[in-house]
Amino acid sequence: MISFMPRPLRRLGRRAALALLLLVACTERTDVAPGAAPTPGETKSVPSEASAPPTVPGPEQLLADAVEAMGGAAKFDGLTTFYSEATLNTGALGLTGTAKTWWRGGDFYNESEMPGVGQMKIGRLADKVWSHDPISGLRALTDKEAEQAMWSASLCLAHDWRRYFTKVSGPKAPVAVDGGKQVYEISLTSPLGDVVVLRLDAETKLPVSQSFTQVSPLGSMPLTVHFKDYREVEGLKIPFTQVLDASLTQVTSTTVKIEFNAPVDEAKFAMPGSAEAVVPGMLVDAAKVDPTKAAEPEVAKQSATPKPTKKPKKPKD
Repeated sequence: MISFMPRPLRRLGRRAALALLLLVACTERTDVAPGAAPTPGETKSVPSEASAPPTVPGPEQLLADAVEAMGGAAKFDGLTTFYSEATLNTGALGLTGTAKTWWRGGDFYNESEMPGVGQMKIGRLADKVWSHDPISGLRALTDKEAEQAMWSASLCLAHDWRRYFTKVSGPKAPVAVDGGKQVYEISLTSPLGDVVVLRLDAETKLPVSQSFTQVSPLGSMPLTVHFKDYREVEGLKIPFTQVLDASLTQVTSTTVKIEFNAPVDEAKFAMPGSAEAVVPGMLVDAAKVDPTKAAEPEVAKQSATPKPTKKPKKPKD
């Protein structure tokens, strides 16, 4: 922890860092319209092509264009697993760390660590999502928090959006961001009503950023993730730099290693040691996570417990 920070600010910085860990898209014409020659000495106003509203592709078409720009649907369909490593830097907070991710068909395990903050683990196996961090400990994730954990592990949200979202909408026109860059904003809505705004470069169709409100035990926090430094790896364009921008600080994740269709240890995906976990609604079946820790049936417990034997009464004199 940074020693020169006042105590309340140190605590806030730790929580902010953990929340962030939770846890790596005219030229005006003035010529005269055909057949409408102006009267000599008179300037005739002609509607310019630039003033006409441009035809904007539908959101599903734009998402398909983004997938194509990143390498194509066939390439992503052929991706069964990946493993990645990244460095983390919080900038103003002065904290650095590392992150590793193992992914297979939607299941995943990620571990991030920063000295002074601690280690954050998050994983998913089938519909069981869990996390382990120094503040909340080991627990199962539910509702929007579980939804966000699942889609955030996607390598290409534009390709996987139907897996995690039920509705897509926008845009009516491109908007200017980041010093004039034109982007299309597409809103993705999850089954529980969570909304992610994905921005695509209007020219290249590559993802530029995405915004959402992160849900965690520390409270809700609006976040924007910026995608930068696209590089081609085995035919896929991947943003090697992601800048997570929150109201309190920024975390820059820089990919240093990524392997496609690499062997992954499936045992990492399952929630560990469920006996010590806080499990709201018993989301995780302990027997499926670790059969040795499964609770025994109550009848078996009773039959296996020996009944105390009564001592024989002494005969009366």
